[in-house]
Amino acid sequence: MERLKSIDIFRGIGMIYIMVGHMIDWWTIPSEDWLFNVYVSLFSALGAAGFVFISGVGTMISYRNRVEKVKITSNYSTKTMRKEYFIRGFLILGLGLLYNGIVAIQFLDPSVIWKWFIILTVAASLLLAWPLLKTSKLCRIIIAALIWILNQILLTYLLHFNGEANFFGVLFYVLYNSLDQNPILSFLTFFLIGTVIGDLLFDFSALDDDSEKKRFLKRKIIVPLLACGIVLITTSFWFLLPNLFTEQILTINTNIWWLIYSLGLDLIIILILLILEEYHIFNRKRSFRSLFYFSYYSLVLFLLQNLNYFLFFELLNRYNIWYFIIATILIYDIFLRFMYKKLEGNFSLKVQIGKIAKKIANKSRIEKTLN
Repeated sequence: MERLKSIDIFRGIGMIYIMVGHMIDWWTIPSEDWLFNVYVSLFSALGAAGFVFISGVGTMISYRNRVEKVKITSNYSTKTMRKEYFIRGFLILGLGLLYNGIVAIQFLDPSVIWKWFIILTVAASLLLAWPLLKTSKLCRIIIAALIWILNQILLTYLLHFNGEANFFGVLFYVLYNSLDQNPILSFLTFFLIGTVIGDLLFDFSALDDDSEKKRFLKRKIIVPLLACGIVLITTSFWFLLPNLFTEQILTINTNIWWLIYSLGLDLIIILILLILEEYHIFNRKRSFRSLFYFSYYSLVLFLLQNLNYFLFFELLNRYNIWYFIIATILIYDIFLRFMYKKLEGNFSLKVQIGKIAKKIANKSRIEKTLN
């Protein structure tokens, strides 16, 4: 199917949010920590939640494309597709653990080796979601809701064992280390709902008749997403309000009201982007090119932007920080444009991981055939 610009714009915005959030957290002087609280309160749905959500969208579109490939290609089987999927997931998992290990060494804290930074969360979501990709959209929605219910029950019980050297203490560490990051049971739901949206977008793109596409867009995308988004946001906002603009917002990633609010906002954002794209309010080929680069190189950027930590650590105030943030984003933009012209996919970790996964899966298939 044709590459949807909306997905790149969403992921690009999310990547910029993560980068800016880290710069605010790292660079502001200690007396102005409140600035980070305000930033997270206003835009946190675009961060890890949005990133995992859009990863689910992209994963389902990729999965559906490969299912079609199995149907029309004799030398590409369901077994090869499954191997390719899991190899890709484990490669991302390895990258996540490597990243965690470097952070653990940097801060001399071994517990960080298993910490739910975004790369680890995306990898775990990929691996856990595989059995559900063949199920119906309704089934995935129900399972996603049940995961959040289970999450609240487990967290309430296991929180008492935090830091203890027993079975429940270890289980808390595995599932929730740490609450200010992106615990899997909080974020797997975003991924699964993303796969539902990916299903809808694939079916929409497969239509050839323009009138049928418009009817599908209105009835099965615009109306459901708008209704669900509004209901989720309005039912959760008032419960979430007391935590906004306070330090509580920094450990809210397991708060059920924040989770519901963020999911609703993600649905509304992707809906707005789809409407803008499908009604040609922005140009498909030229608009928002910078956001494409931030999306295409998102995995590389997540690793590179950690170098920003050392630039102006706790040196800037609420006013001058914005000059340095804007300048930094522009420098990254120029750098990514240059790398895309020179290397294109060769500089993208996502592309390279995909190539490696495909090569290993095909190699094992060929070796089995020869034997």
